[in-house]
Amino acid sequence: MKSHYQYIPLLSIMIGFIILSSCEKVEVATADADVAVVEAYLHPDHEILIHITHQLVYQSSDTLIKPVEGLTITVTSPDTMVVCIADSAGYYRAPIIPLEGLVYNMEFTYNQGTVSASTSIPLKPSNYEASGTSIIVGTIGGEPGSGDPPTQPTPLTLTWDNDDLSYFMVVTENIETNPEPIFDTAEVIPFRVFRNTPDRTNTQDLNPGSFYYLGHHRIILYHLNPEYAQLYDDNGSSSLNLAKPPSNIINGLGVFTGINSDTLFVLVKEE
Repeated sequence: MKSHYQYIPLLSIMIGFIILSSCEKVEVATADADVAVVEAYLHPDHEILIHITHQLVYQSSDTLIKPVEGLTITVTSPDTMVVCIADSAGYYRAPIIPLEGLVYNMEFTYNQGTVSASTSIPLKPSNYEASGTSIIVGTIGGEPGSGDPPTQPTPLTLTWDNDDLSYFMVVTENIETNPEPIFDTAEVIPFRVFRNTPDRTNTQDLNPGSFYYLGHHRIILYHLNPEYAQLYDDNGSSSLNLAKPPSNIINGLGVFTGINSDTLFVLVKEE
């Protein structure tokens, strides 16, 4: 069964441990705590929500993310211009639904400078299909005493169209109210979400060993722009060499990017 339900917060959750995040501290010698960090994912099923925070500086005394409030943010497209509505804690909402194929621009004044970014809304993934509606976890062996080696369960193969070699990313989430772990997790509670890195491909195998819970899962295929995919690139950063994170924000950090998606549902069960 296929659904058009989209779960954009998963993108923010996934990016939280990547260098994009405003939680990431930047080397104190080169960083400025007054640099604005932008995080916005424009999806054609939702109004535009933009989050603005201050940059955290590596080895500084600050440990909390501070929102940037009181901004006047404009969002424009070829036929629209709106001023964002301030919500709370650095969140700003543009009361428009972005459309596939259009370019959207964001701009605001901060510290006597102009912070801006531009992105386009990619097309919805087409012909997104799975090789089955369920996946079996656990090792399947031969008859006891037969000497036959155990065989691994068959992976679930996802396919979609990608004639122009766009970036895609698969995010899988258990959606049970009280999910049942596949293994004993008394000491460590595993994540209910996992994902692959963005890739220019048209297929992805989900191996049974990647799942930690039984029950129903949604498998979201995101069509991404390059500015999001670049966040996953290895930039050589380490505790000795903290490089500036990739960003498409002019005079700022973070990402302002268009996305689109489709969703399939599968059942994970034991043999």
